[in-house]
Amino acid sequence: MSNCEKYKTLLMGLLDGELTAEETQDVNQHLTRCQGCRDEYEALESTGKQIGKVTFVEPTEEELNRLWKAPYSRWTKNSGLFLVLIGWITLVIYAVVEALRDSQEPLFSRLAVAAVIIGFVVLLFNVIRERMVTYKIDPYKEVKQ
Repeated sequence: MSNCEKYKTLLMGLLDGELTAEETQDVNQHLTRCQGCRDEYEALESTGKQIGKVTFVEPTEEELNRLWKAPYSRWTKNSGLFLVLIGWITLVIYAVVEALRDSQEPLFSRLAVAAVIIGFVVLLFNVIRERMVTYKIDPYKEVKQ
């Protein structure tokens, strides 16, 4: 049965024509001898044929433009980013005020707050710098859609 596991991993490669000639011959010989693997191969083949019948209707240019220009998508994205940023800034300010106000605050918590703030600033700087560099060579910056 452990031999069958080896062949079961090659069945999709056989269906897709991705096996070498030696592997194809070896798998085909095994399929002639093993009913379980042959059944699995036929099931995979049947599933592949059914998937091949599935069609996808491309949206029209008009629908794409309507979705692209939908004010709600931009509004929700921007409002979500704004809320996350405001919440994060509020929490950081609260943590800094509490750490400075309470002289009994452990050093570990002060270092953790400092690490979060410094990490955020470093990441923000890195994203802005990377965006500025890639904007110069962005082949899609002229795309209006």
